[in-house]
Amino acid sequence: MNDRRDFLRLAAAASLTRLLADAEPALAGERVAHAFAAGNPESVYAALGLPALATSTAIVIQAPDVAENGAQVPLEVTVRLPRVQRILLIAEGNRFPLLADIRLGERSKPWLEAKVKLAESSRIRVIAEADGRLLTATRDVRVIVGGCLPG
Repeated sequence: MNDRRDFLRLAAAASLTRLLADAEPALAGERVAHAFAAGNPESVYAALGLPALATSTAIVIQAPDVAENGAQVPLEVTVRLPRVQRILLIAEGNRFPLLADIRLGERSKPWLEAKVKLAESSRIRVIAEADGRLLTATRDVRVIVGGCLPG
């Protein structure tokens, strides 16, 4: 099971490295790999070079208040801001909190839907980059049965 997680983490880092290569060729892969391997939210922020964040009501997170199974927690994010370039999903209670780092093109709609794994009851944080500003919103989700095995 640990090998599978390592493989998935490296595969995600490799694919994001390819997307980021045009912007920062030398640092992109290293930064993304460190962010996905970070063990707490503060380490994710540091690895990605994120400054202090402002809270925004323009980011809407739809998730259940209580999830019976942490292995499949439905999540929907809508960002009601113009020119969104990036969306980050972070589960603050997970061993590896960074769930996704999504780059959007100019014509992309800032909306996403996903099923995420939560190890335990956790705060979900969404960070959106729009017009050079970083904004955030959070939502707490209580998990009955955790979705991540130890190790």
